[in-house]
Amino acid sequence: MRHGKILAVALAAAISLAGCSSGGSTAGEEGLKQLTVSGISSTTQYLPVYIAQQKGWFTDAGVEVEDVLFTSGPVQMESLSSDSWDLGLTGVGGVLAGAIRYDALIVSASSTDDAGQYVFVRKDSPVVAAGQGHNTLSPDIYGDAESWKGANVLSSTGTTLQYTVIKMLNGFGLTKDDVNFIAMDGPTIYSSFLAGEGDAAALGNAEGAFTVLRMDEYVAAANGRNTDTGLMTNIMVNRNSYADEEKYEAMKLFMKVYFESAQWISENPDEAAEYMLTFLEECGASADLQTCQDRLSADQYYTVEEAYTMATENEEGQDISVMEAALTDALQFFVDSGNYQESDKEIFANHVDTKLITDVYELMK
Repeated sequence: MRHGKILAVALAAAISLAGCSSGGSTAGEEGLKQLTVSGISSTTQYLPVYIAQQKGWFTDAGVEVEDVLFTSGPVQMESLSSDSWDLGLTGVGGVLAGAIRYDALIVSASSTDDAGQYVFVRKDSPVVAAGQGHNTLSPDIYGDAESWKGANVLSSTGTTLQYTVIKMLNGFGLTKDDVNFIAMDGPTIYSSFLAGEGDAAALGNAEGAFTVLRMDEYVAAANGRNTDTGLMTNIMVNRNSYADEEKYEAMKLFMKVYFESAQWISENPDEAAEYMLTFLEECGASADLQTCQDRLSADQYYTVEEAYTMATENEEGQDISVMEAALTDALQFFVDSGNYQESDKEIFANHVDTKLITDVYELMK
């Protein structure tokens, strides 16, 4: 990726990344529209961008993309205070923080995001000993209220991982206050849990979840699907960039290529997994081909038609779109859990804008 950068969680400081560079378009290539795109490092959501850069599809479409990669959605959105990017790819943690705290607009869905979140415990855990069948959300979830009370749970905060844990706890009649959340970033959670820290760990596909699934000493107590999270990833825009006519045109071109690249991944899973492996290695993440294949088969990319429909058709019985309804449900859950305030719901309202996805859909018809 051209001029790739990763922003550290604690300081949100940009570090030049020699890896994550794609040999794509040259800086300021004449005639190309410029767009700075942010994402979460080492995610399948960002893979279509990486592949499109490798194959030169953005250049062919007339847009030059500069990447800025982050370690979490909330940190990604915090950088908006300095206008560090134009368009961002992120999960629900970034979506809520971006809309509520930084006035970013949600313009599209990009992929499902409920198959890659896992809550792991050790095989000798009281949670495993309690067995399954005690959670109202799914009979496949391990543990009961007593075995989970007081557990030390390693998890990043304000993310889909914490959301999955809290959903699971609610299925036992518990709240987030019934466990001890120990806040860590994804890579630290992985290494700390394997080193013996914590009673449980929330890991996503980018943090090694599929690797842990293949280890005999750990059990997946719950995941994003059986906790009924209904999560998705989304595309957001910086309002200042969105109001700029030239940037808006660059966003249209970017999204067209993004959806085309995502479709290519769906149709070429084996080759895409090879690209995924290279992408992860260049971004400093350890991986193997099987893990890449697992990650790409877990969540699916939306087609442009699906994204357009989700953004423009109302949820049954509501006056908001299917996409906004799903995000509002997630926000309500975080409000109930104390991560957001009731007043934040009003701030979040009207942060979905359908003009861009409508224009892209018409462009691709």
